[in-house]
Amino acid sequence: MLEWLHSQISLNTLIWFFPITFLLHDFEEIIFVEAWFKKNYVRLKPKVPGRMIKVFEDLSKTNAARFSIPVFMQFIVYIIASYLAAEQGFYGLFLGVNVLFFLHIFSHIGQTLFFGVYALGVGSAIIVTLPYSVYLFYRLLNEDIISFMDLAINLPYGLISIAIVWFGHQLSVKILPD
Repeated sequence: MLEWLHSQISLNTLIWFFPITFLLHDFEEIIFVEAWFKKNYVRLKPKVPGRMIKVFEDLSKTNAARFSIPVFMQFIVYIIASYLAAEQGFYGLFLGVNVLFFLHIFSHIGQTLFFGVYALGVGSAIIVTLPYSVYLFYRLLNEDIISFMDLAINLPYGLISIAIVWFGHQLSVKILPD
């Protein structure tokens, strides 16, 4: 099966799939964020650890339009990262955001296990993000484009995603007030 995938998907195409897989995952969150919090807020709030309660409360007040702002900002950065990797051979930013995207899968799984409910985004994280990430890293490593050390060294680029998400959520409240 891997040989068939290799023959059907060029490395450049695989790299350009990243913004698409990101959007497929985040569409699940955008579409269901309001309904998910309406259904689960009261039941889950007592289970939220103290240091995360403000984040949980802030996210519970968001709507699909507000949620879309940081997603849009990430999407722009991910297009740039994909371009730099696929067209210029600079993999640093691409690797950093993809390692973080991969690790993000486990936050969804952890939330599902911790809260005992379907966590927002866990389905697309497992069905779309996990297979994409595993295959992407396999290809990059197997074709000697990168090493495991490159994944670790470039992880700090992934922090850009965290900053964008935080800034995007702060901005969304200001440009889309209640």
